[in-house]
Amino acid sequence: MDEIEIVPYDSRWPALFAAEATRLRAALPAELILGLEHFGSTAVPGLAAKPIIDILIAVRSLAEAQERAIEPLEALDYL
Repeated sequence: MDEIEIVPYDSRWPALFAAEATRLRAALPAELILGLEHFGSTAVPGLAAKPIIDILIAVRSLAEAQERAIEPLEALDYL
């Protein structure tokens, strides 16, 4: 079983999300994105969490996102 690391809240998490959101918005077609949100435990101030920034990207069309977003995300080293 993989170990899960839980760390104390890090006040840098909102800024890390904001920086990554900027990178994502620059790389993805603007007309595709309906919303881009920081969610999960790192989005809750004061909450201990796994040190991974979870990002939800709402798109207007899943089919279009599969067609147009994969390559730009891979270029940013997303899997």
